[in-house]
Amino acid sequence: MRTPSASVAICVLLVVVGVAGVAVPAAADAFVTMTTDVSTEDPVPDEAFTVTTTLANDGDSDDTYRITDLSVAAVPDRNYDEDDEELAALDVSDPLGPGTEQTYDFSVALEDAGEQTVYVHATLLSSRGERTHIVQPVTVDVDRPNPQLELDVSEAVVGAERTVNVTVANGLDAAVSQIGVRVSTPADALAFRTSGRVRATLAGGDTAVFSFPVRTTEAGQFPVEVALTYSLNGDRRTVTQTFGADFSEPQNPGEIRLTGVSVTRGPGGVLQIAGTAANVGGTDVQSVLVSVVDGAGVRPADPQPDYFVGGVEGSDFASFDLNAELSGDRTTVPVRVEYVVDGVRRSYTTDVRVSQSALATPTPAPQTGPLGGLPLLPTALAVLVIVLAGVLVLRR
Repeated sequence: MRTPSASVAICVLLVVVGVAGVAVPAAADAFVTMTTDVSTEDPVPDEAFTVTTTLANDGDSDDTYRITDLSVAAVPDRNYDEDDEELAALDVSDPLGPGTEQTYDFSVALEDAGEQTVYVHATLLSSRGERTHIVQPVTVDVDRPNPQLELDVSEAVVGAERTVNVTVANGLDAAVSQIGVRVSTPADALAFRTSGRVRATLAGGDTAVFSFPVRTTEAGQFPVEVALTYSLNGDRRTVTQTFGADFSEPQNPGEIRLTGVSVTRGPGGVLQIAGTAANVGGTDVQSVLVSVVDGAGVRPADPQPDYFVGGVEGSDFASFDLNAELSGDRTTVPVRVEYVVDGVRRSYTTDVRVSQSALATPTPAPQTGPLGGLPLLPTALAVLVIVLAGVLVLRR
């Protein structure tokens, strides 16, 4: 609570009745006057408007004052409760000489609708050390509230198209019509595909959601300005509000990694690569494709040069099989992994190492016959000779 002024202070209170938002000048003495006005004739509850106050010292004055306190309060009493009744205050210490004036702006917001009176308080200190307190009432007609705006943003990875949803809640008793909602932003990281939506009517007490597709080039919080225009009882109104919208990425988006990969040598020296495509993220991924990359000393081989895994749910996996052929001194197989998360295609290449056992060229096993391990072809010829000899004996 402020300290009471000295006993020599003069307090002049001029009660104003008349045009809302315009105050008749209040006088501290024969020379110093205060005039006050407001920035709008239609303030609405909880929406800030400007109260402008000018203090002027007449040219015929023989004293220079110092302005030490300026405030707007809900009561005329200069010893008001600052916590409960003060609406705005300025920290000033400005001179006010003869023939000069000082103008100040207060940002004020009122909670309730209807005609209300606020009081501008000013304290002046004369060159003789005397304090003068001026109080000027200002009557304000607070209009009924506008429809309320809310904004939320769907989660997605950077580069994906996501949705900015603007909710319009008509808290009025009457319906509004010719509704238009537009979004804009100064942020270069945002690109809206559609910036305007319209609706014919919105009944009193109803809500409507307007969706705007947008892409981002980086994650973070960016300003989004929403402008709502509508008609009420033939009057065209506009409400503008700026939101700090959150365009962060999901904490654990879908991500494919190859796990449990093994390489063995198959028929004809073709390498057989087997493993699992594991989704280590918390969201689903689609169109997973695993393929062998053609390069120096390596090429994809039939029957499985690539493998379409398809979709993999979060924290799930799917198996795949690939074939490749190596030449020269190559000991790794480059494998490309491609997948789609939140509509964004991602890819990377990883090298799969081939073990020495899989790289070694197998030695052909010797062909053996049934007679004591003799070679199969000589054994067959010997049997044929024996058979032919028997046939000749029988013919004789």
